[in-house]
Amino acid sequence: MALTVKEMIQNASVYIPFNCEGIRINNCDEESFTGTGEESGEEYSVEYDEVDLANDMIYRLVLMTPEDII
Repeated sequence: MALTVKEMIQNASVYIPFNCEGIRINNCDEESFTGTGEESGEEYSVEYDEVDLANDMIYRLVLMTPEDII
C-alpha cells in the first residue's frame, strides 16, 4: 500500500489528515513528504505509512477550461 500512497502524494497538491488542517505538499522524497499547513503556516513532515487512505483526503489541482462548464 505504501507505493500507492507515495504515487498519490507525488501527484497531489493538498493532503488533509482526518480531523486536521490541510497541508500544501511542497516536496516528496523516498520515505516522506513535507508541506505547509493551510491555516497555521506550520511546516509538516509526514511519513507515507502514516497516511490513512480510508479517512484522509488527498487532492490534486486540475486545469479547467470553459468547455468543462458547458
